[in-house]
Amino acid sequence: MVRVLKTFYYTSDDWKVMQGALLKASGKLQRNRDHEDTDRLARRVMTLFDRGLRDVEVIASAAAYQEALVARIATVSGKHHG
Repeated sequence: MVRVLKTFYYTSDDWKVMQGALLKASGKLQRNRDHEDTDRLARRVMTLFDRGLRDVEVIASAAAYQEALVARIATVSGKHHG
């Protein structure tokens, strides 16, 4: 799959939506702001926003679900390869 890089310009309202979604997603995952995977979660939130989602709760729920799935996969993979 070829990924096309685009330049996005975000308004202050866009940033507020993404920040709110990141904070809610972190809460759903019971993580603090200093968690080691916060950057990955933030990129996930931005990707969902870039794909057209604008509802803070929808973005947060989707990002938290995807992040939890990635964390579970990493845990299982580590057990099989470690």
